Amino acid sequence: LRDTHRPMAAVRFRAGLDDKGYPLALEAVSICEGPTEGISGKQGDKLDPTATEGLTGKSYAIPHLRIAQIYQKGPVKLGYWRSVGNSMNDFLYESFLDEIADHGRLDPFELRLRLLKGNARLTTLLHAVADLSGGWKPGPYTAEDGSRRARGVAMASPFGTEAAAIAEVSIENGQVRVHRIWEAIDPGSIVNPAIVEAQVNGAVALGLSQVLLEEALFEKGQPVARNFDLYPILPPSRMAQVEVRIIESGAKMGGIGEPPLPAVPPAVANAVSGLTGQRIRSMPLSRYNFT
Repeated sequence: LRDTHRPMAAVRFRAGLDDKGYPLALEAVSICEGPTEGISGKQGDKLDPTATEGLTGKSYAIPHLRIAQIYQKGPVKLGYWRSVGNSMNDFLYESFLDEIADHGRLDPFELRLRLLKGNARLTTLLHAVADLSGGWKPGPYTAEDGSRRARGVAMASPFGTEAAAIAEVSIENGQVRVHRIWEAIDPGSIVNPAIVEAQVNGAVALGLSQVLLEEALFEKGQPVARNFDLYPILPPSRMAQVEVRIIESGAKMGGIGEPPLPAVPPAVANAVSGLTGQRIRSMPLSRYNFT
């Protein structure tokens, strides 16, 4: 409440599709101060790699790419969130990829498979998370309890680790309810599987809190949350059931503390879009009206 904040950011996307609906070109321009510049006091003289991570480093085979940053200084002191720039940019990129699928009349899971053709590591990972979830089915569909649900998928490649997540959601009293998160993660090589699974569970909780609830509000230059009771975080009652599959590809060892988070928010957003028909382009989802 009196600590630093992660950067305010917006990303402007454009894409060109071929006659079959597949992307030929993609442009992403981040309007952001960036964590490194804001913390170190730089003046935006060159691109900040942490401001664009999650936009860069993607393995999708899109022939023509342009990733850029427009430096915009913000009024608050900046700090790092878990997964740094990936925590916002993967949400935006993976949500936009689903919009591409919509415009091309393609299944978002099949689109990702197509764009990863020839990439054995990520293709294996994507199939693994689908298998973990019992098979890809976007929905909407009716669950055993009678609720109307849908699923969304997203991927992320932060800090040398590959992650893929599928979220299952419904709408209850106008708010998003996340029932399950399935996440497959490939850190390359691992030492202790129990630690990997624990990190994924913790990162999922933070990712859900981020996409569903968390925001810092200001009025007349002052924070609205004057104490902890006014800053919303995910309560235990809204925590999803989490299932984890660890893939050890044998690649160079990557991180595990931060990489499980970035795929979670866009998987949730994509599931909500599939369920409601309403495109999600910002966080938190508590700001949307799903009644």
